Amino acid sequence: MAYVVTLAREGLKAGTVKYHLAGMRMTQIKAGMAAPDWGTMDRLTQLRKGLARMEVVGKRDDLRREPVKWHHMRAMQAAWTTKGEKGKMLWAAACMCFFGCLRAGEALAPEGVEFDAKAHLSWGDVQLEDAPSPKWIRVRIKESKTDRMRVGAFVTLHRTDLDVCPVRAVLVFMVCRASGPGPFFTGRDGVGLTRRDFVVEVRKALVERGIPEAGISGHSFRIGAVTAAAAGGASEEEVKALGRCSLSSPCCQSYIEQNSIANKHIRMRGINVIMIP
Repeated sequence: MAYVVTLAREGLKAGTVKYHLAGMRMTQIKAGMAAPDWGTMDRLTQLRKGLARMEVVGKRDDLRREPVKWHHMRAMQAAWTTKGEKGKMLWAAACMCFFGCLRAGEALAPEGVEFDAKAHLSWGDVQLEDAPSPKWIRVRIKESKTDRMRVGAFVTLHRTDLDVCPVRAVLVFMVCRASGPGPFFTGRDGVGLTRRDFVVEVRKALVERGIPEAGISGHSFRIGAVTAAAAGGASEEEVKALGRCSLSSPCCQSYIEQNSIANKHIRMRGINVIMIP
């Protein structure tokens, strides 16, 4: 026990400590001594588990995911305005993820696996209001992190009276893309926009505008939406509907920050939310 504590104080990780214990065991066996069975030593087992958990907590603290806020969205919009069709695609993806409270992976092309129209977002999953000037867009999410059975869910993006409007952004991109097979967010070159590539472009856009990009990930759009809804006074049921989660869940609670509130209202899935200008 004291030996393990000493190794931990020296900064050795749980996996390295395990190898040290294995070395001790091998030394005793070679010396003709009875081989110790570390698995039967409850206190030692608990100590090793504790070291492993401390490492996980430390990693989570280092990789804390920051929420996307209003000034982040403005920065992305400004950075991508001059990027042509690629910029339109990136902006549409950002608006869909933020206003739809989506994990980036739910809307973008898959990584490491072949595209599957039965699981991933494609052209047919995005429906427009049947009107000359659509006020909403309905997005079908066929699979998500918490929906492994592929029950699916529908997310509605509403038109806003601001220049940052998810309906307008998606419509502009759809005109550029035109209908066709493959991931919904696909460029003219036929290559789908993946979560990894999207996050790289987001961080690059923020750096160009002098905004720190540390902590910004594909999950940051969802975190920002839930944070904004809670800060705007949305009820638990409204936040649950927005994020497809429970406000009382530890995961959802970890998203919510205490933000200063300004009197800027926008429409997010039918919920009046106060945003940070």
